[in-house]
Amino acid sequence: MYKTGEQIAFWARLKPDAIAFGDESHEVTFLELDTYTKQIAYVLREEGIKRGDLVATILPPYVGWLFTFALYRLGVTTMSKNNLTAFSTSATPDWLITLEAHPHITADRTILFDEKYLERVNASKELDIEIGFESENSPAALFATSGTTGEAKYVMATAEELRLIATRPGTDDSFGQDDVLSLLPFGAAWSSFHAAKCLTLGKPFFSCSFTDYRLPKVLNKYPIRTMIGSPAQVSSFLEAQMQTGTKLPLLKSILIGGSVPSQQLIDRVKAQVDCTIYNTYGSTEAGHVTIYEIKDSKSAGAWVRPPVTLQIVDENHEILPPHTVGQVRYKRPDMSKSYYKNPAATAEFFKSGFFYPGDRGYLDEYGRLFLDGRSNEVINLGGVKLNPEIVDEIAMAQLGVVDCASFAFVDEAGVERLAIAVVANSDFDPDNFGKAMTKKSPHIPRYYIPVEKIPRNASGKVLRHELRADFEAKRIKATED
Repeated sequence: MYKTGEQIAFWARLKPDAIAFGDESHEVTFLELDTYTKQIAYVLREEGIKRGDLVATILPPYVGWLFTFALYRLGVTTMSKNNLTAFSTSATPDWLITLEAHPHITADRTILFDEKYLERVNASKELDIEIGFESENSPAALFATSGTTGEAKYVMATAEELRLIATRPGTDDSFGQDDVLSLLPFGAAWSSFHAAKCLTLGKPFFSCSFTDYRLPKVLNKYPIRTMIGSPAQVSSFLEAQMQTGTKLPLLKSILIGGSVPSQQLIDRVKAQVDCTIYNTYGSTEAGHVTIYEIKDSKSAGAWVRPPVTLQIVDENHEILPPHTVGQVRYKRPDMSKSYYKNPAATAEFFKSGFFYPGDRGYLDEYGRLFLDGRSNEVINLGGVKLNPEIVDEIAMAQLGVVDCASFAFVDEAGVERLAIAVVANSDFDPDNFGKAMTKKSPHIPRYYIPVEKIPRNASGKVLRHELRADFEAKRIKATED
């Protein structure tokens, strides 16, 4: 069973001055981690939080890291969010710890973390009795997943499952070197599991919540050899590195997850950093499934990682021969078997012991996986089916495009059309961009929409439904005005 207090106390005794956490402005030793989490746990218990409660945090990585481990000491089920969007009906928390009030959580169940609350924690006593989880089957954490096309779902890890995840070899262990910097939000499954693993092994957990000059600063301050992030986060890192002129001779590996990186991004990494690039594919439900090293523009396919069993099947769930595109499904002994309090989604995505992630692809004769888009993201434009990721990759290759995402919307005649949201820098020229998309894209977007940020879930996947809803709402408002 995952016993946070015992692990923290062990490392606090063995190497009290060793770094347990580091980011752009904080550094915590294992001894300080022991003290801080016991003080936080004491204050939270005074607030009325008790074993078995579900507590959500909307906090920066450093604070979220401390509060999560403090909540584990109380035997509390945790979940993390990175914004103030509505909670799922299946996972509305008993308590919320946040920097600002949430519109759907009452004030008496909200703990605002501010300077006053920090002073209270620093002046507090320490938790004298480790409460912990009631049993190995007690819920320990919820992780959001599959928010790409609809309401977020959650998978639950018990105390024992969290322990097993923290001790099994991970992708960063197999294909990276210590020390590791995670750019993913702390609430993302990969980042949270990595933090638990670091605590179990007595390693430092490094994080950075900024993608400006502070990110290269972290990479220079600590001996970071492996970096984990989504394509958008890696792109922001490269922008910050270029602007600051930072040299990173120690960085040896970049592990990219969430989606397949564009050729433009791959070329930028190779031009700016002397390191190995890996693309990892998987899910919160089953962990990492495949990985491959990116060496050139043509994918050689991704090898399926043991103990994963991966198959390509048709609509009747019959296994397809090599080089035939179909639905991807996979399973592993320690994966999730259901969604938290969501039987309808469980029945849709978990079948016959396999998880169906909604991806399409094929296996070659050697068993290597080639992805071919997502079945539940295919856009039907007047009978023409389109994978939006193809449009995204073409757009990302154009000068001045920092990030982008295409999506469907319904026009005045009730017909689905294509639009694309674009995050651009000073090199962007709308006319040149439109000409390039007209010439190269399999379907020409009707609208090009400038945005400050592309909405993504914690794993870096585009939330196309949010783009569509926001665009259609603005069009309706404009019509009414």
